[in-house]
Amino acid sequence: MEQSFCRTIPAAPGTINSDLPGRKAAVSTRSFFICLILLAFNYAATAQTSLLDKPVTIPRQSTTLYNALNIISENTGCLFIYDSRLVESDRRVKLEASNQPLAKILDDLLDNPALGYRVIGQHILIYKISKPARVSVQLPIQVSLADSGKQLIIRGNVYDKQGNKPVPYASVGISGESLGTITNADGYFVLRLPAGFRGSTMSVSHMGYFTREIPISLLDDQKVDVFLERRVISLQEVIIRYIDPMAIVTKAMQQREVNNAVEPAYITTFYREGVQKNNRYISYSEAVFKVFKSSYRFSENADQVKLLKSRKIQNTNAKDTVMLKLKGGILSALQLDIVKTVPGFLDISETPEYTYNYTDLVPYNDRDAYAISFEQVPGIEDALYKGTLYIDNENFAILGADFEINPDHIDKAVGSLVLKKSRRLSVKLEKISYKVSYSSFNGRYYLNHARCDLQLKTRLRNRLVSDNFRTFLEIAACHIDTTNVVRFDREQVLKPNVVFSDVPYIYDESFWGDYNIITPEEKLNEALSRINRKIEEIE
Repeated sequence: MEQSFCRTIPAAPGTINSDLPGRKAAVSTRSFFICLILLAFNYAATAQTSLLDKPVTIPRQSTTLYNALNIISENTGCLFIYDSRLVESDRRVKLEASNQPLAKILDDLLDNPALGYRVIGQHILIYKISKPARVSVQLPIQVSLADSGKQLIIRGNVYDKQGNKPVPYASVGISGESLGTITNADGYFVLRLPAGFRGSTMSVSHMGYFTREIPISLLDDQKVDVFLERRVISLQEVIIRYIDPMAIVTKAMQQREVNNAVEPAYITTFYREGVQKNNRYISYSEAVFKVFKSSYRFSENADQVKLLKSRKIQNTNAKDTVMLKLKGGILSALQLDIVKTVPGFLDISETPEYTYNYTDLVPYNDRDAYAISFEQVPGIEDALYKGTLYIDNENFAILGADFEINPDHIDKAVGSLVLKKSRRLSVKLEKISYKVSYSSFNGRYYLNHARCDLQLKTRLRNRLVSDNFRTFLEIAACHIDTTNVVRFDREQVLKPNVVFSDVPYIYDESFWGDYNIITPEEKLNEALSRINRKIEEIE
C-alpha cells in the first residue's frame, strides 16, 4: 500500500493535483492510515497508564518490600518483575494507601530516583535507570532493521512466590515455540533468542506451579526474578472415583502412538556431566549436540548424535585417576528417555515386578496429572526402581517421572554401574536418582530434560578414611526441528558412549554463541574459576 501511494505523490511537496485520478483518494487514505496509527498509539498509552492510575486502598502495615509488592499484586491484579537484589526486597517498608493511585504507592515504596518502571498489560517491570525518572511507560516496540540481527539475552532467577526459594529445573522458553532452556539448581537461567522473538512471550513452568507468561519486550537486557505461584487442584474440580493405577500406566503406554513422536526430529540439546570428590570438582564437561531422534518405536541405538561444541575441565591427580570409572556419557542420557527406552516400571507384563498406587492429582506445568507411585514387588531382591510417574489425566501422555534405585537393594547395582576400579578399592553406592520431563511441540511430546545424580563412597584397602564422590549427567532440549529430517552421515556421528573427561576448558559465555545452556550453579562457578584450563571448540 505504501509503495503504491508513493507513486502518486506529486513532484512538488505539499501540492495536490486534482487532475490526476485517484490522487485525492490516495491522500485521504494516507491521512486515515496516520489517524489509525495515532489512535492505536494513544490507546496503548492510555491502556498502560490506566494501571498506574488505578486507585488502591490497603490497610496500614509494616512489612518487607517483597511482601508489599505481593500485597499490591493481590489487590490490583498486576504482576511485578524485578531483580530482588536491585530493589532490596528484604528492606522494611511502611505500606498504607487510601484510594491512592498505584504510581504514587510505588514511588513511596521504592523511594529511589535510580529506579523506574515499565508497564505492558498487567506486567510492571522495575528496573535501574541511568537518569532519575519517576515512571517510564513501555509502548509496543518496533524492531528496526539495524536491530534485526541482535540477539536477545534474558537472564533471571525463578523463585517460589510463597517461600521465596529457588525453583530448580523449571522450564523457560517461548510460548508455542521449540526454543528454551532449564533453570539450574539455584533457579538461575540464561535464555538466548533471535531478535525476531522480541514481540513474543516467555513462558516459565514447573510441576506444582501456575505457568507464568511474560512479554519478551519487557525483559531484553534485564536481569529479573520470576515468582511462580503454587497451584493446588481443588477437590471441587475433581470427581472422586476409584482410579486403577495399573490401568492408567497401561493406557499411557498404549497412547504413545498418539502422544509421542512417530516421525524423526532434530533436537539440539545441551549436555553436561561432572564428578566431585569430597566436595571438590575433579572433572566437568559440557557439550551441545544435534540429535537425530528416531521414532519412539525404535530403541536409543537408532538415534544419532552430532557434536557441535564441547568444553571440559579436569582437576585430578594420580590418586583420582583409573581407580574408578563409571558408566556415563550421552548414551546414558539418551537412555533416560523412558518413553523410548522403556524401564521395568512402564512394562506392565503378565508377571509385573512393580506395585502401583494412585497418590494424587497434581499440577504438572500447565496440565493436570495423575501421580502414580511405584516400587518393586516384595520378595524381588534385584536392584529395581521406586518413584513417581506423572501422566496427563486427559490424554494420558507421560509428562515425567522422579525415581531412584531402591535404597534397600542399591548395593547390587555396583556391577552394572562401575566399569573399572582398582582391586584395592571398595565401592559403596549411597544414592542413584533420576528426573525426567517431557514437553509438547506441535501436538507431540519430546524429551525436555533428564538428569541422573549418583552418590558413592570409596575406600582403599588398609585405610580408615573414605572418599565421597558425587557424579551427575544432565541433558536438556534447546530446540526442536521436524522439517526435512534425515540421518547424519556416518563420519559426522559421535560414538554415543563417549565420556567427556579428557580436555580442559575455560568457562566463557561468548564461546557458546547462540546456544542455550543450563548455567552452572554458584558453587560450580567458584570451582571452575580456581582451576587452570584451556578451551577446545569443535564445529
